[in-house]
Amino acid sequence: MKRHLIPFTALLCACPIGNDKFTKPGDLSPEWLVDRARILAIRANPPEVLPTEAATFEALIVGTDPEDPPVTVWIACPPEDDGGIGFGCGLDAEADFSNLDPASLDKLGVIGFEPGFAPRYGAPADLLDGVEDPLEGVYVLVQAAVLPSSVLSADNDAEFDFNEVEVAYKRLRVSSSASPNANPELDGYQLDGITLPPQGGPVLLDGGEIYRLGAIYGTGAVEVYAYINPQGETEDRVEEPYLRWYTDGGELLQDATLYPNAEVDWIAPEASGASGTWWTVIRDRRGGISWIEQAWQVR
Repeated sequence: MKRHLIPFTALLCACPIGNDKFTKPGDLSPEWLVDRARILAIRANPPEVLPTEAATFEALIVGTDPEDPPVTVWIACPPEDDGGIGFGCGLDAEADFSNLDPASLDKLGVIGFEPGFAPRYGAPADLLDGVEDPLEGVYVLVQAAVLPSSVLSADNDAEFDFNEVEVAYKRLRVSSSASPNANPELDGYQLDGITLPPQGGPVLLDGGEIYRLGAIYGTGAVEVYAYINPQGETEDRVEEPYLRWYTDGGELLQDATLYPNAEVDWIAPEASGASGTWWTVIRDRRGGISWIEQAWQVR
């Protein structure tokens, strides 16, 4: 633990901006294509908590090198710093990392280190004290940073490539709402209208063919919730979840759909034996997130 956290802190404090090591926008791959290590989504369980309650976190991390498994460091920004609307958390560069225990990590804002201990954030009992609208609450910004474990090795003297670090953020809502949010769910995939069996092996496909790929909304994927409008009146609102689609092979002709639509067209690779995965992430616009995945292979 100590060996990993010390160099990671140095990385957070030494990120260069504007050098030629970073990919330029014009050279970026399509958003749907997974051709490198990426964090596609972060889920809080549950996505909304009361003071004194806790949430755990998990990340959909894809495209990593199986020979160099990733390390994930989780940090929570105190909400009083930016109200949960900022773009990153940092560790105190002057902190003493020579003797870290759970209490010290909590004080630094480190809420998880994987592999090691799973990320968990407990909302303080007084977090909503003095908040103008406790029903709306506040947001706690949680950051996940993923990098190859070899980068943090004590004997790694190679020049560090900041392109190897993937960072994503998740806002956890802490409120006293009477209708707290829950994560939406997807129940699986359909291919050309046929439901694929759950937990099966790779679906076998014909090279170069266009397939209609669909996701199945789970029960409760669309919630009705109470909303207080600017006039102070309570309204019932209905969520409008949307889906983002990803794959590491073939070609997606559309990478986003809005409820109730849940289908996209995908062209299979030509090469026999080509294989990969589909990932679909659902978001409900209130902070709820979930995902499914399915392996595929060309005959």
